[in-house]
Amino acid sequence: MKKYFLTFCFITAALMPAVSQDKKAEREAAALAAFEKALATIETKDFVIIVDSYETGGIFETITDVTVFFSYEKEFAYLQGAILTGNNNTNKLTVSDFNQVTDKKGNVKVSMQGKGFFINAKIEISLKKTGGSKADVIITPTKGDVKRFTGEVVPRAESKYFK
Repeated sequence: MKKYFLTFCFITAALMPAVSQDKKAEREAAALAAFEKALATIETKDFVIIVDSYETGGIFETITDVTVFFSYEKEFAYLQGAILTGNNNTNKLTVSDFNQVTDKKGNVKVSMQGKGFFINAKIEISLKKTGGSKADVIITPTKGDVKRFTGEVVPRAESKYFK
């Protein structure tokens, strides 16, 4: 009986790495598919990034408020939420200088210049190929502090943001 039990344990131990490698490959494939969908969404210039976490004083804080977002709708960008803008208005920016660059690893960086009534800023969106649809966003206004946040890139039609 012990002999069968030990044989079973050795076979199970031998198969464990193979199972974990399959799960890792599945996670990587899902992340790549999410990245490609997010990239296609950005290229349509009709997307929303709802803030998941933002930086304050060098520390990232989590947020669940759907009224804090960055939205891009054809030639206009919208910033909403005091965390991002310093005011409680929906800030409409006219976008110019939209540039998209892909590096050697396949990571994508989008930069644009936005000009509005309250805010004039450079907006940079970074998508890592291994990060799925999560984007890192840096807003550098001409006046005020630099704002950094992360969020998922979602087509505007599928998003649940509150404007």
